[in-house]
Amino acid sequence: LFADYTVTASMSAVDAFHYFGLGGTSSPQPSETAGVGESTDTDAIHFPEENAPKVDKAPHERLFDWRSPGLWAIISIVAIGAFNLLGPKHSAGFALFAAIGMMAVTLVVVAFALPSLHWSNLKLGTLRQNPVDLWRAFVYVVLALSGVEAIANLTGIMQKPVYATARKSIWLVAGEVAVFNLLLALAMVSLAPARDAHVGDMMAFIARGGAQGGRVWLEWPVRIIGGTLLLSATNTAVNGLMSIVYVMSRDGELPTIFQKLNSFGAPWIGAVLAAAAPVIVLLFAHDLTTLASLYAIGVVGAVAINCSLCSLHPRLRKMWRKVPMAMLGVLLLCIWVTLAVTKPHATVFVSIVLAVGLILRRITRLAGSRRARPSLLRRAIMEQLPPEAMVKPKLLVATAGSAQVVEPAFELAKAQDAVLVVCFVRQVALSYKVEAEARLTLENDAAAQALFTDVLELGHRYGVPVIPMYDTGPDAPVLIAETAAMNGVEKVLIGSSRRGTLHHLIKGSFQRRLENLLPPEIPVQVIAVPESTPTAA
Repeated sequence: LFADYTVTASMSAVDAFHYFGLGGTSSPQPSETAGVGESTDTDAIHFPEENAPKVDKAPHERLFDWRSPGLWAIISIVAIGAFNLLGPKHSAGFALFAAIGMMAVTLVVVAFALPSLHWSNLKLGTLRQNPVDLWRAFVYVVLALSGVEAIANLTGIMQKPVYATARKSIWLVAGEVAVFNLLLALAMVSLAPARDAHVGDMMAFIARGGAQGGRVWLEWPVRIIGGTLLLSATNTAVNGLMSIVYVMSRDGELPTIFQKLNSFGAPWIGAVLAAAAPVIVLLFAHDLTTLASLYAIGVVGAVAINCSLCSLHPRLRKMWRKVPMAMLGVLLLCIWVTLAVTKPHATVFVSIVLAVGLILRRITRLAGSRRARPSLLRRAIMEQLPPEAMVKPKLLVATAGSAQVVEPAFELAKAQDAVLVVCFVRQVALSYKVEAEARLTLENDAAAQALFTDVLELGHRYGVPVIPMYDTGPDAPVLIAETAAMNGVEKVLIGSSRRGTLHHLIKGSFQRRLENLLPPEIPVQVIAVPESTPTAA
């Protein structure tokens, strides 16, 4: 998945700037149209790699040129990566409007294209082909539609029961993709462009009405909205890379450094990696033909493994469910093997990504085996918390990992003979739920373990009992307010905020939101924090 999300981000960004008019095939010329009847073999199946010699003979597209789609794709990916540091919800609105606009434009294009179809030019070929060529053509169709699996990523945010909502969404998307792709394919075959022409902006070519068409008023809305939608797809892929890296790090498959969050709750190291990976790919391959040769093995393989394992799951008891699932798994495995054989560049690329991932996983496991057992920390927490401490008044101090904000709280708790509830909140901002079997807890969060170790030492020094509380989620004020209510605290302590205007504009005032959530009898007090370290609360 990491490999395919990387190529998806690269391809979508490059294709977006082809739609914006950059590159070599943005302006249709009369010579580009080659009638189907001029071909010596109209019934033969043609594969993309057959155009490779023509591409090699064409002038090489320079990367560092102001009209290069690859250069602008790199710039856009860097900007999208920076934008994702603010969290994904701020880009969701753009994606929604772009998708709605593209659906409307597609309907208009189909409405104008169908009446003008040249039915006499529709040479649809014949099924009397070499069986191997037919199978390869079918695999390429599956490859072209493999991006539809992205609908599966939405099941984490669908309304319950998920199976009912997912069924409606999947049927709707599958029907829309099948119908509109068939209709647009008919329009493309009728217009009969050269096989290597308008690879990056075919939709705009159809909207115009071919090389001699006059619907410029429809072509440019398609270019603008289509390019915007492709940049939205780039953003989705980048955010998917961030989520994959974060979840794998949280589950102990990658180093814990990828769990570091910024003040907006976004995994900033994961964002850097998510933007850097497609940029590095574009430095070596910045044309659509080369990028397409790296695509889809990961997605097809992941779905194949998923279907195969589901067919063997004991909860899938009825044979009328198990047999179709097993057949689908076998079919996808065959497609997977075919892609590995026919797309060696993609196989090599995926192998490199797998090798790097497995090496990092091995390093993470070795480091984890040498780490102190978390149960010792649990034992230390219980030993310092006597039964009589539970009847004392309680103060809560909120932190996201800094021990500097905790020390002044211990002084207040000692002065009031109170128990200090230390609430560690890891605010996570990702585009879908990151709930997994290995949920991040105090037992496997190295940063939280280090913080509570320091907190126990401070508690021993001040003679103040400590109640550690740990939680993760997308909204820290809500989690802190819930923790305060559960523990019956008398006051909530937070550090003074030094965050800038941009943070308050996007996230709002932390203290104001917390005060609105808490009941009036639980005040919020801002405590001074040493100047050497900024607060994390």
